[in-house]
Amino acid sequence: MNVAGLFLRGRLDEAGEGTGTGAATGEEPASALTRNRRRALASVAAAVLLATLALTVGVLVGPTVRSPAQAVADAAPPAASPVTALAERRVLTEPLITRGTVRPGASVEVTAPAGLTGDTAVVTRVTLRPGAKVREGAVLAEISGAPLFGLVLPFPLYRDLGEGARGPDVTAVQTALRRLGTGAQVTGVYDESTAGAVNALYRQRGYTPPSDLRRTAVVALDRAGRTVSAVRARVGAVLREPDAVLLALDTAAVTVQATVARKLSVGTRAEILDETQGARLPAVVRDVADRPGAEGYAVTLAFTDGALTPGADRTVLVTVQPVRDSEPVLAVPVAAVYSRADAVTFVTVEGEGRRLSDVVVETGRSAGGWVQVTPKGGELDAGTRVVVGDSAFKSEQGEAS
Repeated sequence: MNVAGLFLRGRLDEAGEGTGTGAATGEEPASALTRNRRRALASVAAAVLLATLALTVGVLVGPTVRSPAQAVADAAPPAASPVTALAERRVLTEPLITRGTVRPGASVEVTAPAGLTGDTAVVTRVTLRPGAKVREGAVLAEISGAPLFGLVLPFPLYRDLGEGARGPDVTAVQTALRRLGTGAQVTGVYDESTAGAVNALYRQRGYTPPSDLRRTAVVALDRAGRTVSAVRARVGAVLREPDAVLLALDTAAVTVQATVARKLSVGTRAEILDETQGARLPAVVRDVADRPGAEGYAVTLAFTDGALTPGADRTVLVTVQPVRDSEPVLAVPVAAVYSRADAVTFVTVEGEGRRLSDVVVETGRSAGGWVQVTPKGGELDAGTRVVVGDSAFKSEQGEAS
């Protein structure tokens, strides 16, 4: 029998003893006994309910009740343990980042002959287009309806040439006309043969020949076969300025000029970023100075796909991709390398049972947060766990370098 049953039996016994009292007072014995039993049962039920509630509260609340000392212990941080990383064999490469300036390519400019300027020097025709090859004897343009010939000469003509003229300029013109197949004789004297060759030059190109060869009709070219990069002259333009540019020939590609701290190899790949437009274009190192200047080695980079338009002091961000080493090296994160007061560098490794030991190393190149290490005793290889430290961990032999 449980505790509640014993308690209930006791209450019933007490109720039974009370029957005599009921008889003495004149009450019916049966009804008095019934009332006493009901009161006993109510008291027992209340007691059982209170006991049950107390037990339930104890079960639910008991585990969460902590003493002040236990609360302080629970709030303390866990015991510190070193943070580790794996040593690796990897190729250490670090891109080189610098700024550069966009430069226009060099070109050969064809200017109007001396004396061919003024209000009457009007461009009436342009015969060449970008991409065309300039042949010797070709008509480059028409100025006020007269042809402008391109001849390969060692110097520009400095005078008009007519019958009886002598000199190196006559010889140069005769040599050019002979190359064109006009039958001119190279005598150094402007004679009938030379005049006939000049007439043939004009007539073959559809123009009426003049009585002599005017210096304003010939542009001196350094060589034939150059390519027209740009046509500066426009129909209707008036050549008012001396040495007005008519054509640009063999314009070199736009380049980026920069200075770097170390010497690069020709052919090294790079990327050009125009921050104002967000354009990224591939490039390659085309030329490198033999010796460094005050700020480093001067390099020229050429675009390999597209190009930027040169502008006044237009600067760009240059990222040069280094040539990768052929072999990977043993490397650890930079944070894993420590040094002692005697300048000896070491790496703390984690062995079996999480036992820590220091391995003296010699460091080499670094890149991307990793550094090359060569162990000088002790076990350290790819896959070894090395301590990179945490806020609580300190080596007993030194501080993190």
